[in-house]
Amino acid sequence: MEDLVQFAQKVISSISQILPFPISLSDKDGVIIGSTIPERIGTVHPPSKEVLKKNTYVVFDENKIKNMENVLPGIAVPLTFDNKTIGVLGIIGPPNEVKPYAQLIKKSVELMWQETIYKQSENLRMQTYETFVQYILFEETPDPVKIKEFCHTFQIQDYKKRFCILIDIGNTGLIEERMRRENIKRQLLEHTCKAFECDTDALCAFLYTEKIVLLKPLSNEKDFLHELKQFEIQAKKLINTFETLNISDIRISAGNWRSRLGEVNHSYREAEKILSFGKISKIKSGIYSYYNWESLLSMLPHYLHDQFQDDVSIRLKPLMENTSFPELARTFVEYCHSNMNISKAAKKLFIHRNTLIYRLQKIEALTSLDTKSFGDSVILYLAIRSVQSKQKSS
Repeated sequence: MEDLVQFAQKVISSISQILPFPISLSDKDGVIIGSTIPERIGTVHPPSKEVLKKNTYVVFDENKIKNMENVLPGIAVPLTFDNKTIGVLGIIGPPNEVKPYAQLIKKSVELMWQETIYKQSENLRMQTYETFVQYILFEETPDPVKIKEFCHTFQIQDYKKRFCILIDIGNTGLIEERMRRENIKRQLLEHTCKAFECDTDALCAFLYTEKIVLLKPLSNEKDFLHELKQFEIQAKKLINTFETLNISDIRISAGNWRSRLGEVNHSYREAEKILSFGKISKIKSGIYSYYNWESLLSMLPHYLHDQFQDDVSIRLKPLMENTSFPELARTFVEYCHSNMNISKAAKKLFIHRNTLIYRLQKIEALTSLDTKSFGDSVILYLAIRSVQSKQKSS
C-alpha cells in the first residue's frame, strides 16, 4: 500500500524517540518499508508472513531465529485498520523486555495510521468541495446533473436563494507560506462562516490562495435586505478576527442574490466587480456592497455608456488637457463630496477659501459649466471620476 510506505518512516521517526528498542514496519507482503536500521528497508522479512497468516503476536527468541535469514530477536504483531490487517510491527530486542511495549506501540501506530487516513480523506473531501465551488462559479452554464450530484454528496439544497460574499485576504506569497507552515486554511473558513452566521446549507471555500468565497443561503428576497444591513457589521467582525491572525489588507464584497445554486455565478461576478472597483477607488472600509452608497457612487462612472463618456470627454477636452487638470479635478471632486460647500471643501483640502473659489472659476472658464449648478456638477463629477478611474486601472 503506497500510503503505508509513505507513512512508515514518519512512524519510525516518532516511535524511536520514545522507545529504547529498534523497530520495523513491514507491509502485507512481508517487505520491510520502515526501520530504525536503514539497511533493512526493502528486504523481505519472513516472520512478517507468519504473523500475517496467524494474525496474532509471534515471539522470536534466539533459539527460534538461529536458522532464519534477516530475522532478529523480538516480537512481531499485526497492525489492523478498519478490521483489515495492513502490515506488521516488529520490536527488536530480548522478547521478555520488548513484550510489555508491544500492545502500547501497536495501538500508537494504528492510531497514527487512522489519523493519517482521516486527514487524507478530509483533504480529498475539501479538494472535491473546492473544485465544485470553482466549477459552479467559473462555468458559464453549470450542468444541473453535476450540481444535483454534488448537493446530494454534501447534503446541500440546490433550489435555494443565495448570494455571494467574496473575501480577498491580500498578499498571495505570505498566505501560501503560512498555510504550509501553520495549516490555517480550515481555521480561516471556520472564522468566515462564524462571522457571517452561516447554517449548514452555506458553501464556503477557497477560490485561490488569496480569495475565500461564501455562498450564503436566503429564506426569501426580503431576507436579502436584512443580510445586507448586517453585512458591513459582520464583515468588520471578520476583518478584526483575521487581523488577530496577522492577516491584514482584507477586502470583502457582496453580490446580489440569485434563485438557485446554478445561477450564483452571476452573484460572484458582481462581488468580484464591486471588489475591483473598491480597490481602485480606495474606499477606506474595505467593505463593498450594493447596499453601500459609497460603493455605488464609486462604481457609477463605470456604468456610463462608452459613447457617452467619449462625447463628454470631447466637450471637456480643454479642462482635461490643461496642465492643472489633476489639481483642478481633485479640488472639484472634494467640493462635490463636501455637498458643494466651499468652506467645508477648502478646510478638507487645506487651502484658503479664495483659492478654492479661484480654482472653481478656472474650471468654469475651461468648461462653460456652472459649478454652483447641481446638474452641471453631476456631469462634470461623473466625467472626472471616469477619467480618474481609468488612470488608476491603467
